[in-house]
Amino acid sequence: MNVHRNPRRRRGLLVAAAAIAALAAAAMPAQATSAATTAARSAGSTAPTIVLVHGAFADPTAWNEVNASLRKDGYATAAPALGLQMIAADAQIVAATLDAIPGPKVLVAHSYGGVVVSNAASGRTDVTALGLTAAYLPAQGESIGSLSQGYTPPAFLAPPFPPGHLLIDATGSAIIDPAFFRADFAQDLNPKLAARMAAAQKPVNLGVLFTPSGPPAWATIPSWYAISGADRIIDPALQRAMAARARSTTVTFDDASHAGGFTHYSARFAKLIEQVATSMAATS
Repeated sequence: MNVHRNPRRRRGLLVAAAAIAALAAAAMPAQATSAATTAARSAGSTAPTIVLVHGAFADPTAWNEVNASLRKDGYATAAPALGLQMIAADAQIVAATLDAIPGPKVLVAHSYGGVVVSNAASGRTDVTALGLTAAYLPAQGESIGSLSQGYTPPAFLAPPFPPGHLLIDATGSAIIDPAFFRADFAQDLNPKLAARMAAAQKPVNLGVLFTPSGPPAWATIPSWYAISGADRIIDPALQRAMAARARSTTVTFDDASHAGGFTHYSARFAKLIEQVATSMAATS
């Protein structure tokens, strides 16, 4: 039988394999809403708009439960869809969303979304606070890969790798294999919900794992961080270290998976964001 090899696919797989291996080595210990505003703010209101930024292996529907709680309580929200191909491009998407919304904003992010908002909000005066759940917070020049050195690696890098638990396409973009998605990403969710999240994944260019970040918004903007205590993607110890460096006000969801902050603990996380919004409005 003749096998026809696609050189472009082979190059993409080689790039992805190198990225996975490098991240694994660095991590080893010594480790549906639209982009449009979904609720109109009443005239003259000082309440900030809540902008929800999803992470990798996800899309804006990841925020559905949090978004519904915020809207029920009268908050205007927006949830831009990231391309997940370049940090700079995703930061531009978030910046454009912020530009389109008048008045103050609270930026909320999960996972890779933390990198994006750290870049998108840097130097802005209309973003009054950051709300984070299991999010990366790199300093200038750090990448997700370098930030993860000395901590437990993500579960999707389980051996044998490459590819671990990733499905990698010809361009070097990847999703988590749905067969492993719940165990790696969302072990505290019921199988049906985890399966829906797995099906909604958007491919992530693995190059974003090694792209240096720019000046961080968390250095000048107050932040609140919900640590996922049972996270299998971002080591909870790394979450605590990042939150401490950012001087974030922290809470811990002890049994939360990587997705737990916006699903299993969505009601508590939404209330945290509302408290942040209320406190920032009171000081503005």
